[in-house]
Amino acid sequence: MALNIKYILEIVPKIASYLPVTIFMAVFAMVLAIFLGVLLTIVFYIPKLQWITRTYTLIFRGFPTLVLLFIAYYGVPQLLHTEDDISAFAVATFCLAFKEAAYLEEIFRSGILSVDKGQMEAGRSLGLSKAKVYRKIIVPQTFRYIVPPIGNTFIGLIKETSLAFSIGVTEIFGQGKLIASENFQYFNVYIVVGILYVILIYFYSLLQTLMEKKLNQIYE
Repeated sequence: MALNIKYILEIVPKIASYLPVTIFMAVFAMVLAIFLGVLLTIVFYIPKLQWITRTYTLIFRGFPTLVLLFIAYYGVPQLLHTEDDISAFAVATFCLAFKEAAYLEEIFRSGILSVDKGQMEAGRSLGLSKAKVYRKIIVPQTFRYIVPPIGNTFIGLIKETSLAFSIGVTEIFGQGKLIASENFQYFNVYIVVGILYVILIYFYSLLQTLMEKKLNQIYE
């Protein structure tokens, strides 16, 4: 099937109208994942609770995202014997957040380990508690190390939102799939979907580059 420019221009607005769904899902999931990732990192540094973080990361890094979506959307209601309607959008967003939190925890922990150990010793010699040294000295210095990998994680998350269609969420990939099923113009439709993802990621990459430059200026 040949590339049909006229048809492509016709369907771009139809698919692009679902960009807000994709963006909101990705942003909300990322914010929640950062919160969970921070919590998991804190728990990791409590010796008696370290097993919680290790178990969490093992499970959520091991389970494929699609399997998590199906368990949460189809399996959990069956397990709980509930007939209440569950929002597919909410399920997808929370599953993505739980999944990404497992990766962010390791990013945060690596960022902390990247800070010179002498910073802790210097802070303690000034009479600061260990918690204050982390909060006021070490954690602020981790930002320059963790922003690039967090950005890469978010880019991956944007693309993973396409899996939400498997449980009934219509975002840009889902809308593209619906349009393609109507007229079988698969090549032209998915070219549009792919380009929209590229544009979305391009603009986010510009934002991330600005953030990295600001952080480098602060810590130079």
